[in-house]
Amino acid sequence: MAPSTTEKPPSGTAAPRLAATVVVLRPRQTGPEPEIFMVRRSARSAFMPDALVFPGGKVDPADGAAESDAAFVAGARRECLEEAGIALDGRRLHWFDTWITPSAEPRRFYARFFLAQVGIDEAKEAAADGHETHAGRWATAAEHLGAWRSGAVDLPPPTACTLMRLAVPGWTEILGWAEAIAKPPILPKWLGDARGEGRMEVVMPHDPEYAELPGEGMPAGPRLGGLPRRFVREGSTWRPCE
Repeated sequence: MAPSTTEKPPSGTAAPRLAATVVVLRPRQTGPEPEIFMVRRSARSAFMPDALVFPGGKVDPADGAAESDAAFVAGARRECLEEAGIALDGRRLHWFDTWITPSAEPRRFYARFFLAQVGIDEAKEAAADGHETHAGRWATAAEHLGAWRSGAVDLPPPTACTLMRLAVPGWTEILGWAEAIAKPPILPKWLGDARGEGRMEVVMPHDPEYAELPGEGMPAGPRLGGLPRRFVREGSTWRPCE
């Protein structure tokens, strides 16, 4: 169930819609780092256009009882098949993270992030759907981040944070996270151009100024350790900003 936030939602704030995202991991022939399948959203998309993302989308009523664990898992499996052609039937989905879109955004999502592991010779059929997504690719977390840092692709802040976790030694500890750790959502705040500098910022809960900024908020949890405190929009891409 989507938890309540610690601050009263501003008048007119959109209610988050339920969503599920899947990080599909596959071993490589060489090296300990797994490959991760990602797709690029359509430039015409109303949400995160042209961004590189993990397969995922809204949880539908047909996926199960509203806000139930089963509905999130069913939605994750369905979206992964629809967006990436990867069938995860019978595969364990490990819930490891939860994000809520800032309250200043008109399109908001309460999204559970899952990890799914496939074998080295599996998911060969993976491909973007050619409609909502394109340019499907397998690459390590470090390689996806490298393309982002070079400006070749854009990564939304939750996606960038997830890849940062998976790009460091010891990333397998995430597989041991209990649902109690994953459940409290990460709820950034949208600073916009409040500084008059012509740039937009997303402020994370562990930023010193977070509590003083307007909008819904949640306490900073242990999952934020080591992640950027802010992201700034530079041109058509997000960048970490400390």
